[in-house]
Amino acid sequence: PEDLVDDFGPGDSAKRPMTERMDFSGLEVGRLSKVVTMPPEQVGPLMTDVVRELLLEVSGAYDIEWDKVKRLVTISGTAVQMEKAEKALQRVSAHCNWGANEAKIRSILRPRTDLKSARVRLASMVPNLKDFTKTLTVDKPAFTMGTDPSNALRIQATGVSRSHAVIEFAPEKGAVYVIDASTNGTFLNGRRLPPKSSGKVLLSHGDELMLQDPSSGSEFGYMVNLEMS
Repeated sequence: PEDLVDDFGPGDSAKRPMTERMDFSGLEVGRLSKVVTMPPEQVGPLMTDVVRELLLEVSGAYDIEWDKVKRLVTISGTAVQMEKAEKALQRVSAHCNWGANEAKIRSILRPRTDLKSARVRLASMVPNLKDFTKTLTVDKPAFTMGTDPSNALRIQATGVSRSHAVIEFAPEKGAVYVIDASTNGTFLNGRRLPPKSSGKVLLSHGDELMLQDPSSGSEFGYMVNLEMS
């Protein structure tokens, strides 16, 4: 084929097609930024490439940047995207007050909703407690522990309440939670759980569940093993 040539002569400028400069400024409309400060103990497990990609996925944000030194998370996107990302970070931070690792963060940000059961195995960390295993299902999603004989896990020890704590499987969230119902407190990874009225805390594989304050010098409790299917 012949080469395309400009056949317009000097006097034919009026016949030339109108051209306009392309304007990309509209792409920036609505893009905002927000900075969130994270607790120091969560910087290591939270500020990873994997978690960043998960946050971008669940929020749709344009970008998320870490500043590990200053403990800052910079979220860029629309107002809606930033709100989604910030709420996701708040949810992660709330549960990771009782221990943080990448697996826990992943389960919070991208929970599995196809799980039908959770096998909870509590491995004793002291000689006078026995190991305990219970499979939780949609039909029987929880069990209790305490001194009362009605508990699935009965623990006869000083400081343990009649109904001390509840472990609950939530299949719609793909998660297992622990709820403190005691007088003297239940401790997860060295930190006291909030009271029952304040809510429940995510329980993860590898957590240490204690029934007495570790600072008292007479701690006793379990290492948590979870198998979800």
